[in-house]
Amino acid sequence: MIHELVLASTQPEAAGFILRGIKGIFVAIGSVIAAIICGIIAATKGRNPFGWGILGLFFSIITLIVVIVIPSKKS
Repeated sequence: MIHELVLASTQPEAAGFILRGIKGIFVAIGSVIAAIICGIIAATKGRNPFGWGILGLFFSIITLIVVIVIPSKKS
């Protein structure tokens, strides 16, 4: 519905801004979710959850793969 309203507007450049904004919101939500997951996994492996969470916020999928692969510090 929003898509139809945006594309039906008289200013086509406004449609691009709105749709890019919506896409950005989904990317931001995905980054926050990846940061939380990275922090949880890091904490269970005895690593610093805050540091890994920050890395997960900026480098979502790459950090998630690395934190899964690294060995646990717990003995």
